[in-house]
Amino acid sequence: MQNRCLLGSLMALIILVGGLLMPVTCLTREIVQQWELVNPEGVIYIKPMELAPRITTLEGKSIVLRWNGKHNGNNFLDRVADLLAKEVPTAKVIKFYQADESTNVISGSYTASAEIAKKIAALKPDIVIASQCD
Repeated sequence: MQNRCLLGSLMALIILVGGLLMPVTCLTREIVQQWELVNPEGVIYIKPMELAPRITTLEGKSIVLRWNGKHNGNNFLDRVADLLAKEVPTAKVIKFYQADESTNVISGSYTASAEIAKKIAALKPDIVIASQCD
């Protein structure tokens, strides 16, 4: 008990001495704050581009099916391929997720997305159908 009382008295004495040693001007002087404003949006560079011409029919067209690896997306695209084969027999359907399995991923960056897009563009498709399924 005496130790607690002694410790409390010692702490009070340290606070009192610290307060007496602090210059009074520190207590009354106003300090100007410096602020740096930061825009959290970042800088966006927009590159203008021309839209692809719209197609009016799928007859004789090249259609690429692209899957990002999420659960059941491939099953959905398999069904789309079956329907396209029945409805548009002259269309060339490329299951890109089977042709290049390295692209069956969720691209985590702009460069990864651009690399996948470059691989698809090399096939010169008329249309790309992608499935993200969750």
